[in-house]
Amino acid sequence: MIIFLLPKSSKKFLSDNIPEFSLTEIPYDKPLFNYISFFTQISPDLISSISQSLVNSKGYNDEKWIAEKYEKYVLEQEFYELFINNCKGLKLFYWNTSHPLFKYQGATTCFSQLCTLIINLMFLTIANLFDMTQICQNIKHLEVIECKGNIIVGLVNFIEIQRNLQSLSIDFFHEERSDIFEFIPLSSIIMKKASTLKKFIIRPFIGLLSPKILTSLINLQHLELINDMDFNMLFEGYTVEAWDEYLSITSFPNLEYLKIHDYYLPSFIKDYMLIEKSNGNILEINILKMKVHDPIYTKKLIITISKCCPKIKRFTIINIEPENFEDLKEIFLNCTQLEMLALLDSKEHNGDKLLEIISDYSPETLLRNFF
Repeated sequence: MIIFLLPKSSKKFLSDNIPEFSLTEIPYDKPLFNYISFFTQISPDLISSISQSLVNSKGYNDEKWIAEKYEKYVLEQEFYELFINNCKGLKLFYWNTSHPLFKYQGATTCFSQLCTLIINLMFLTIANLFDMTQICQNIKHLEVIECKGNIIVGLVNFIEIQRNLQSLSIDFFHEERSDIFEFIPLSSIIMKKASTLKKFIIRPFIGLLSPKILTSLINLQHLELINDMDFNMLFEGYTVEAWDEYLSITSFPNLEYLKIHDYYLPSFIKDYMLIEKSNGNILEINILKMKVHDPIYTKKLIITISKCCPKIKRFTIINIEPENFEDLKEIFLNCTQLEMLALLDSKEHNGDKLLEIISDYSPETLLRNFF
């Protein structure tokens, strides 16, 4: 169907560049409707899949592999131009291609109203980001994948131009060595834009950004700090202890969602102090600390939630110790809107005591529990 919608010029270009693929033989009778104009998204995966299906496998030597990649590239190019010329006012786009999409005719009409943008920096250059900056200035939700130092300048300029950025997610690229100084401008622009941010996510490690960012996020509603890698062993950056200290002094009165995922030690031990200052608005908490086995910390966390989170509906914690089971009573008695509880204890033991506490004290709203 999409091939039928290609303009004559595209068919000729493809026939000239892919001799065995004669699109000029396809009838020019088009479908009754321009179905592409009804698309609300442009899917790079769809375009890649269609292009790959139209390329004949040429074998496994380098020359044939390069020829196959070239054919796929030119097919993708024509399909992207087709979509960009026909789709108007897209609201969401995932850019994970090296094609210079924002240079294509129709790019302004297609992308100028984008609200949600996901970009994979592995495919982009600073020039690509500059082109995008000229068109997309009203992004509300930005997700950056494979964030790396050699393109930070372009990313910083793009973030700075946004008028009402409300959600920012940064997924750092894993490198053996990262220069912390390359990321200072990124920390600075986040702090500059922090007053409008309601959602902020960092992964798979947080040490490349300054923890001072936290004190600037005055309207934050959603926070995720994810350390899936031992960044202290990878590069010199901001330590967990530094981040922990800022968590203890930061206040998020509008916070509704908190996720802290830490795989390595040392881990956060003062995050419960952030919960204390949440103004009672938190609806979901996920504390996932793989190597923390500290009943004293866990007790502080549970008691803090029971006192400060009356509206909480979902709570997940791993490595809860058997001696903390009694503390769960406080959550059940005070958090009467709790709907989901997920626990993973760190030891094998008889679960009768835990089940008894849940049976006797859990609120009627509790619909799901996992162990």
